[in-house]
Amino acid sequence: MPRLAFKTLGCRLNQAETAQMTASFEARGFTLVPHGDPCDVCVIHGCAVTRLAERQSLREVRAAKRLPGHPFVVLAGCPAEMKDHAGLQDAGADLVVGQAGKARLAERVSHALGLDVPGEIREPRLPHFEGHRAWLKVQDGCDFRCAYCIVPDLRGPPVSRPMTEILREAEGLIEAGFPELVLTGANLGLWQESGKTLPHLIERLAGLPGLGRIRLSSIEVSTVEREVIVCMAECPKVCAFLHLPLQSGDDRILAAMGRRYTAAQYRAIVEQAVARIPRLGLGTDVITGFPGEDDAAFAATLALLEALPFSNIHPFPFSPRPGTRAAALPGAVPVAVRKARVAALLALKSRHRAAFAQSFVGQEVEVLIEGKKGDSCAIGWTREYLEARVDGAPPPKSLVRIRVTGLFNRSGLLGRREEEATHRS
Repeated sequence: MPRLAFKTLGCRLNQAETAQMTASFEARGFTLVPHGDPCDVCVIHGCAVTRLAERQSLREVRAAKRLPGHPFVVLAGCPAEMKDHAGLQDAGADLVVGQAGKARLAERVSHALGLDVPGEIREPRLPHFEGHRAWLKVQDGCDFRCAYCIVPDLRGPPVSRPMTEILREAEGLIEAGFPELVLTGANLGLWQESGKTLPHLIERLAGLPGLGRIRLSSIEVSTVEREVIVCMAECPKVCAFLHLPLQSGDDRILAAMGRRYTAAQYRAIVEQAVARIPRLGLGTDVITGFPGEDDAAFAATLALLEALPFSNIHPFPFSPRPGTRAAALPGAVPVAVRKARVAALLALKSRHRAAFAQSFVGQEVEVLIEGKKGDSCAIGWTREYLEARVDGAPPPKSLVRIRVTGLFNRSGLLGRREEEATHRS
């Protein structure tokens, strides 16, 4: 049987799509092997959100050509939507496949290799995941056109998967033993069907028998964040972690970015969430050094982040992406200043995350067990997206309750097992 390896870069949506593609290859008789092992086919599922990510994707293609067995190398996904296809082939890709071609990638590769598959080929019912949670793709595409973002060009306009298809896949994943489903999309808050929006979908998923918990990926402010907050507060199966990208706390910069809210509106939404959901894990993304961001604008961002109880802050320096409006904006900020502002936000993140973790000492939390650390300690993640170490050896994919007794590395939870949650895989 031909051996297949995948290397996936980028977002959670890419992870979900890799699982779908892997299952299609396995339905055609391919055997999945770890990336780096000898293989016959190596798929680089790339990313092109930033220029750095695109370059890394090409480096992975060149490295794949040097793998043992000299595999047939495929570059799939966002990098293939860029204009320079000749450059992609020069990197060593034997086949370049964009977004639309990923659904039939296994068929195309089989044909290119001259592989005859006996009998009828049935598309797999379930994506292939090797971890202990499953990514559930519910939506793709975005039309917000933020000044710095090239995603609309790479993935096209918003498209929602039908609810029946999502529910059917979710039922299969639950039956396969996945206690946590992570909902993902290019712009998750844009999912809709016949007047129903994301909270309706969450409620239907939460009603599926055997489901342990639902986790949400990023929700853009100006979509359905208020309704999601209500849903999260009222539905115990939805993890208490909300990721709301901010990007800047300065109204002038937000307007230049093309964001759809003011700093005050963003703050009001976060305060509503914190008031409704006890012990809410709160995450955000921030771009430092966007063109025109002076010291006062960054100070406004820092003050807003300081005032709100974020447990996870993901800062990154602005990098101009060719093809976006921001790439041509005046007022460039020196790279050293961008990086210094990232460092300031990382220091803030460390303080906030440590304080958030400390608030759980003495409390009970639920942990999804994902592995072991030594013979007498299991590791996993809480509903609030904090890492935890658990005394004893509960099996992977189990949901257990622990009493938090202390911390490790300032923001990880140490605990002893109180009782096992009702769900077990």
